[in-house]
Amino acid sequence: MSIVEPADAQSLLGSLYDSVMAPKGFQDFIETLCRVFRSKSVTMMTRHSITEDIKGLWVFGSSLDSYVREYGSEDMLAQHIMSMPIALFYASNLDVPYPETFPATRFYQEWVVPQGIAYATGATVLREGDWLTQLYIQRSPSHAPFTREELDQLDELVPHLQRAIQMRQRFAELQLGQNFLSSSLDVLAMPTLLFDEYCRVVHVNRSGESLLRRRADCWVEDGHMFTRNQAANRNLNLELTKAIRASRGDISDPTDVVLLPRSGRMPLILMLKPLPLSKNNISQGAALMFIFDPEQTPAVAADVVKRLFGLSKAEADLAVALCCGKTLEDAAADRGITIHTTRYQLKSIFRKTGTKRQSDLVSLLLSSPAYFLAEATL
Repeated sequence: MSIVEPADAQSLLGSLYDSVMAPKGFQDFIETLCRVFRSKSVTMMTRHSITEDIKGLWVFGSSLDSYVREYGSEDMLAQHIMSMPIALFYASNLDVPYPETFPATRFYQEWVVPQGIAYATGATVLREGDWLTQLYIQRSPSHAPFTREELDQLDELVPHLQRAIQMRQRFAELQLGQNFLSSSLDVLAMPTLLFDEYCRVVHVNRSGESLLRRRADCWVEDGHMFTRNQAANRNLNLELTKAIRASRGDISDPTDVVLLPRSGRMPLILMLKPLPLSKNNISQGAALMFIFDPEQTPAVAADVVKRLFGLSKAEADLAVALCCGKTLEDAAADRGITIHTTRYQLKSIFRKTGTKRQSDLVSLLLSSPAYFLAEATL
């Protein structure tokens, strides 16, 4: 017997298709789904079928932090779902093999029980290459187990889910592709990536392309960012998810900085910033990532220094040389001028910039737009 009344079914479909253009995406839909199916929590996520990297899209009633970082690969229901045909729902109390062994697992004892979950159902609703869009519904011990009739009802919802997800993705592609921000990122000297609300890389500036092309520490594959450190990759995906959710107003105070470890070197610093976007009354979540290498000599644009502080070309070149760690003697030798002339130019630079020491000058340049803006010739 159906547990979903016709009015609830209509409300569920309405909220699903409203999600295509809603500022919060599928958030209202998953909350409605949780209510209609009398459950504790609902999560829509993407999962890599090989690496099992997880990126949360919309979450209601639960926390993904420890699941993404540590326990996701041990989820027996998730493993079953990834081995079975897509577009069908499977339940932990109906379909997972050897259920008697489940209570003895670390996943059950350390994640399921603390989360207050007794039963779960889920499905891969869409597959795009190696990435799976999955929907999970969890119930607490006070709820009834899932029935086969409920799974049949959820199966009927899958074609609508597929259409709504693809429609929203298409709107995101059109909106971000037309957004002025994408092209303006190319003027930044710092490697910068723009992510859509599905955690896909939709634009990389020229500095970022140069860094990613080396594939030394991180790279982009099929629109998703990867790193060589699996634990760091999981953490990055989680924090990127939080930044995107913050851009939609789902959460506040996301983590700003993620450190990417490198063997024998200082870690890369990845700065994440939520970026709410709106155009033609359609809102999308997004995030920016700035990549800073603490071992790399800062690149300061001499032409920008010249315009910012009213310096001559020779003075701007000297200021940039000092900012890059050169001594006055080195700067004079590189440019083929005397140390006397170089000191004269430095005094002029101090006067025009309002500084008195080389350390003050370097600090001023590194905090100015001259550091963040790339040369036009790049």
